[in-house]
Amino acid sequence: MRAALFAIFLILMLYSNRVSSQKINYTQNLEFTSKVDSLINYGIQKKAFPGAQVLIFKNDSIKIHKAYGYHTYDSLIPVSMDDLYDLASLTKVLASSLALMKLYEIYDLKLEDPVSKWIPFLKRGNKKKHSFKQILSHSAGWIPYISHQNLVFNNKGGFKRNTLSMHKSKRFPYMVNDSLFVHKRYQKKIFLRIRKSKLNAFGEVEYSGMFYFFIPRLVEEISDLSFYDFLKNHFYDPMKLDRITFLPVLSFKKNEIIPTEQDSVFRKQLVHGWVHDEAASLMGGVSGNAGLFANANSIAPILKMLLQKGSYHGIEFLKPETIELFTQRAYPDGLNPRGLIFDKPTLDLKDENRYPSILVSPTTFGHTGYTGTMIWVDPENNCFVILLTNRVYPSRNQRGLYKLNIRPQLLDYTLQE
Repeated sequence: MRAALFAIFLILMLYSNRVSSQKINYTQNLEFTSKVDSLINYGIQKKAFPGAQVLIFKNDSIKIHKAYGYHTYDSLIPVSMDDLYDLASLTKVLASSLALMKLYEIYDLKLEDPVSKWIPFLKRGNKKKHSFKQILSHSAGWIPYISHQNLVFNNKGGFKRNTLSMHKSKRFPYMVNDSLFVHKRYQKKIFLRIRKSKLNAFGEVEYSGMFYFFIPRLVEEISDLSFYDFLKNHFYDPMKLDRITFLPVLSFKKNEIIPTEQDSVFRKQLVHGWVHDEAASLMGGVSGNAGLFANANSIAPILKMLLQKGSYHGIEFLKPETIELFTQRAYPDGLNPRGLIFDKPTLDLKDENRYPSILVSPTTFGHTGYTGTMIWVDPENNCFVILLTNRVYPSRNQRGLYKLNIRPQLLDYTLQE
């Protein structure tokens, strides 16, 4: 009996020690958690954004995974960890870059190839000789953007013929939102405008989202799969990512999707469940530049795979050399700081305003999004950060996210932790 009691006593002591150890580990992170909480809640208080999701991974464990604030400033629906945010330009990394890296691996696609070799539509015009490497490093001279939404209205304020309609039909099959549909051939007009667009100085770095409109088309022509099906087959489904998608209103309730902007110019209603980027909306909501929605939990496995040089849960999704090729500086001997699609830190290590943070390592890579989102991976410091917000609510004129330096501070806190 005494032996049995002694054994129970030992077990309890061991359990107590283990629990105490867990509490010590949690206490060690409490200051970090408090700093992040204060930063995000301060952003909400100052109306930089109504709510946010934050997921921070460092040294092989998740340090923070939290939801903050509300869907909108009316404080009716709290943000949950399941809610989906409009990722904006994070689509370029979490969809387009994944697709291109996989195409690079399984087809004979070379980065020095002119894109017109793979997209014959571009053989006519001033962009036929530009290579993937030049375009994806933003040094080919393509202009940043075309505001296609400003070209759909006639002089009376209505829609031009063969642009948009309030009624779905065979001629207008693609959804811009619940009550607006785009003409079946309008995508071709977008492609034509891009092909005809002027060029800025070749070799100078100027961020352009124009080529990304062609990526779904490129994927389909090479693989015979739609853009989304290609991503699902090669990445999303085997990773078991159940809350990352285009056109989320077709799969999720609206109270699970964070609204973005009260659009008073183009759609003339609250943009909720439909892509915020106007040009992507005219592509039917599926584009390589924007259109992807997700929660932080469905983004984290992708970043962990990139951090782990292509492997996740014992499966190799991409080769280490492919990830290194795309995430390192495209032209390391020049002044262009960018990778291929991936953003990189600015070159001056002593600049207090160094993008995205003065503390990130030279190996770091990531991207930011217009809606206030950010993903950043730092292999040297074994960490990644996910920030999802809707800083454009109720208007894109909300600049608090930038003025308060929310994203750089979040990275600094992570790297100091």
